[in-house]
Amino acid sequence: MRALSRLHYGWIMLFAVALMTFASSGSRFSFGVFVIPMSESLHWGRDQLALAVSLNLILGGLLRPIVGMLADRFGSKIVAMTGVALGGTALILSSYARELWQFYLAYGVLLAIGYACASPVTVTTLISQWFVKRRSLALSIGSTGTALGELVTVPLAMLAVLSVGWESAFRVIAGFMLVIVLPVGFFLLYNRPSDKGLQPVGFDPDAANGANARNGPANTLREAARTGDFWRLSLGFFACGFTMSFASTHFVPFAMDMGFEQMSAANALGIVGAFSLGGGLTAGYLADRFSRKNVLATVYLLRGLAFAVLLQAHDLPTLYLGSLLLGVSWTSTGALTSAIAADSYGLTHLGSIYGTMFTIMPIGSGIGAYLSGWIYEARHGYELSLILSCLIGLIAAAVVFGVREPDRQDGQRTPAQRRPVEVGSLSAERQPA
Repeated sequence: MRALSRLHYGWIMLFAVALMTFASSGSRFSFGVFVIPMSESLHWGRDQLALAVSLNLILGGLLRPIVGMLADRFGSKIVAMTGVALGGTALILSSYARELWQFYLAYGVLLAIGYACASPVTVTTLISQWFVKRRSLALSIGSTGTALGELVTVPLAMLAVLSVGWESAFRVIAGFMLVIVLPVGFFLLYNRPSDKGLQPVGFDPDAANGANARNGPANTLREAARTGDFWRLSLGFFACGFTMSFASTHFVPFAMDMGFEQMSAANALGIVGAFSLGGGLTAGYLADRFSRKNVLATVYLLRGLAFAVLLQAHDLPTLYLGSLLLGVSWTSTGALTSAIAADSYGLTHLGSIYGTMFTIMPIGSGIGAYLSGWIYEARHGYELSLILSCLIGLIAAAVVFGVREPDRQDGQRTPAQRRPVEVGSLSAERQPA
């Protein structure tokens, strides 16, 4: 009991964050389970269903800078809880859709607004306020819900579809969001440590510049956008979104087309979630001790290699190996990118900066989701989609490797972090915090 009382509330709050990401990611990445039964029941093509996903992802991405600004102004909690409520409502409406326009409106528009509000943009701003030291690890723990959502929800969604149909499966997921996630988040989430009379984890009141040491630089969105690293990290997000879209939308149909049974296909996607749990935590641990950008570049390298393996997935062990590599590289991209952004640009405008940067990811997802559906209808297979995903992952690894190391506010710096940091056309040596 005494040990629990000494535990900083920031670590406890991560439970609510992980539960929220569990619900949102589980509902999002289980969509592939619904593709074939919805197509057979409603006589919609895979490209038509993929277009709904693309609309959802692109609209949600375009809304995220606005969501980031709202989080900066009103706090992350109210924005995130609104997103959970809208997401659950949208899934219920999706289950009753019988015309494409109805599904596009419910899943493509309303759910996009919900996902944007409960996206990593608000989670990043929230967690970064609570942690100075171990920020990468904290962000990775917060994103473990994404991994667990894929691990648990995808196989359960397949069982529900097989048992009670795709309509009821949508409603079960929605009920979990509205009845469990929403109340837990309402009672456990706090926007900042001062709301509970606390300081952030690792905050040193004796450190030079006091609050400055906690918040870091105070770059605006315009200042951040003048740096090359802003666009390098954004390009990485595009690659992340493009490659994720195949797994979330087309992985299960791809595996079933390859001759694997329905539950084997769902379990393979569940493996992605299982290994993303360990991969995300490991990447966060390493990024707090070594070069964050190098760890991030390695993650993108593994992402590209995963699709090279899936190209050869003619038996179950190879399919599972591809899932393993995909999982190891799955959830850590957002946490690592947000940690680098917080170090580079500070917390003052992090919601708007990271929200704008993160916009590129769902645009990549939207393009990738529809393109893979179009390729399937045109070529009756996903081979070209896998090749494109492999190449884009490898390109992202090379680009992100060129990111400069920002100073850290946790006192842990690598020698590379002492190099000058470019801001616009200026170059300045940052001083240790």
